[in-house]
Amino acid sequence: MGQEPERRRLDEILVEEGLISEEEIKEALMRQKAQGGKFGSQLLYYRHVDEEALVHALSMQFDCEGVELSKLDIPEILTKMVPRKVALARKVIPFDYEPEHNVLKVACLDPSDQDLINELNFVARGKDIKLYVAAELSITTAIARCYLGREVTLEESLLLEIPDYATDTGEVPIVSSLSDSGPVEDIRPAILMVTDEAYAAPLMRSLFERDNFKVVVTDSADEAIDLLGQQIFHTVFIKDTVPGDYIDLIDRVRKISSRTTVRYYDSAASLLLNIDGLTEAADLAVQNLELFVSLLSSTAKLPNNHSGRVGMYVDKLCRKLGLPDKERMLISNAAYVHDLARFYYDIDEDEDNQQIIRHTVKLLSSLNYPPVVVEMLRSTYKDLKHKFTRRLPIESLGGNIITIVDLFCESIPDSERLSLDKFDAVKKKLRDMVGKLFLAEVVEVFIAMIQEEILTCDTSEKIPQIMIFSNELTVLQRLELRLKNEGFRVLSHNSPSVFVELFERGKPDILILVMPGEPDTVKASVSELREGGIDFDQVPALLLTAPPEISRLSELLEKGIEDIIALDDSFDMLVSKLRKIKSRLNAAEADADNSGNLSGARGRLSDMNLIDLLQALGPSRKTVKMTVQFGDTDDSVMVLYLNQGQITHAVLDTLSGAEAVYESLGWADGTWTVEPITLDDIPKANNELSNESILMEGCRLLDEKIRGGQLL
Repeated sequence: MGQEPERRRLDEILVEEGLISEEEIKEALMRQKAQGGKFGSQLLYYRHVDEEALVHALSMQFDCEGVELSKLDIPEILTKMVPRKVALARKVIPFDYEPEHNVLKVACLDPSDQDLINELNFVARGKDIKLYVAAELSITTAIARCYLGREVTLEESLLLEIPDYATDTGEVPIVSSLSDSGPVEDIRPAILMVTDEAYAAPLMRSLFERDNFKVVVTDSADEAIDLLGQQIFHTVFIKDTVPGDYIDLIDRVRKISSRTTVRYYDSAASLLLNIDGLTEAADLAVQNLELFVSLLSSTAKLPNNHSGRVGMYVDKLCRKLGLPDKERMLISNAAYVHDLARFYYDIDEDEDNQQIIRHTVKLLSSLNYPPVVVEMLRSTYKDLKHKFTRRLPIESLGGNIITIVDLFCESIPDSERLSLDKFDAVKKKLRDMVGKLFLAEVVEVFIAMIQEEILTCDTSEKIPQIMIFSNELTVLQRLELRLKNEGFRVLSHNSPSVFVELFERGKPDILILVMPGEPDTVKASVSELREGGIDFDQVPALLLTAPPEISRLSELLEKGIEDIIALDDSFDMLVSKLRKIKSRLNAAEADADNSGNLSGARGRLSDMNLIDLLQALGPSRKTVKMTVQFGDTDDSVMVLYLNQGQITHAVLDTLSGAEAVYESLGWADGTWTVEPITLDDIPKANNELSNESILMEGCRLLDEKIRGGQLL
């Protein structure tokens, strides 16, 4: 292969085009050395060129088309075509889409970056990517506006004052050595900034130094590691785009001084606002509360227990309303406290809902609990004496949110399947109370959230496959009927050997073991299933047993059983637990889909067929072995090898290469597995066609079979 021609320098192009002088180039280079960032951004910021001239020169440098982003109004539907994380990490933004040609136009810093092209081809899911070069400052401004919700324009970005650290001699104090401090000891606390930002870094440095901090700046994690031996730092700020091993840097900081604060950030705004830190803390607090309530719900059997539903829905509603993380955490905390109180305070049906709340408020007040949480609970189920047109206290908002969710959970118990028909009655009740008991804006957002949840569950979520083992045929029949009515797919058997065989073939999502006998008998039955080949650590397994025996079976939790639930006639606690597991499984699958990491995965053709698999694995350039089995038998198994996403070898019975793939594209029932391999594991190639050619021809043949009635 011949080498690519050397790319012309941007300054040479600008001079040849008469857009800039040699003196302006020297000034920009000196400022770039002091402040980092792109050379072109320095020219743009100091008005040596405008955006049009800079994009023109960049287009000549990269021999491609350019785009002036400041002149475009980018709709939200376009930004959704490239995930936020990718846009921020790679400094790209989609700005146009041609549906007739399926072409997505994306602005970037380097249109010749093949890795970027491959990554965008994957995340754009089938769209053809066309890269355009744009000015760095225009891209970051557009990303801030379209992905981070900040009302900022290029003109406003250019008004930002940058402290001038460059001198006439060209000396730039990026890193200050301790040996240069002179005889007087500098006792100011030191801050290490590891960043490649062109504008934010000098601004933050100036602010810290005004507050009497000594600031050391470097643009590489590796260089920062060398600086750690010179002094102890009060805080280390690490920008997520700097080169080098920043994980090693963080570990070394922790080893040298455990008191040093490390802040890893993706933008100056997130650093100053502490966005990531607040979100992580709030999420962790909510998860801890939900875990605590879930643990209690596994042992307590109170009829009025919501099993944490109030807290869960309150947290979701706060997110939907867009409340800041600090306020969300306070309101969610009050909601989970309300859930917890139901374990300890029971009320008669004739008494009002506020009796539990009054008991809870009294208890929290005696414990000097934060007043804002106490007032939120005190504000629940209160008539709205004011319309809150001018002000809305957080206590009133929190109390209103908790009240709406609490009434919803009372109206539709967790044991009932939620549907649009059932929710219509609740929706009418909520809207009738607007202005009397509920805030209109909160009610409407809650209604939209629940309707979206119902539609999502009905249309897009995967239905888990549940396998039940039980010798109690009467219990088994009732349990199967209940779970099928709840929308689960159910398969059961009472023979351990057959159950193990079905487990190996069916690859279920959840296991239920109905064993109401003596503890020793139950333990022996569980051990028999483990020895037969069932790995309870890989599949969520729930054990239903007689209530008196639960405590004597707790050791099974260490052998992979996820939870032990009392066997009763209603199965309500079991259904509640299954729904939580279902949400967890769907969330995990969504994360896997978003990451595109299918290596080491398995699934069913009914959920993800071979066409979708190949379209996902191809752009991700995975080197894997794929095994696809048709139906429940081993009679039809296709083995396929991909080398960096391209099909190189395929075998199905007597068929090989593309013919084997054509035959299996129509399989709708069966399973697949994907496992990572090395190049040495790939057999001799028996296919030279591209993935696209195979899929196009395969779909054509598949269509012919469907029309001719030949497809099984």
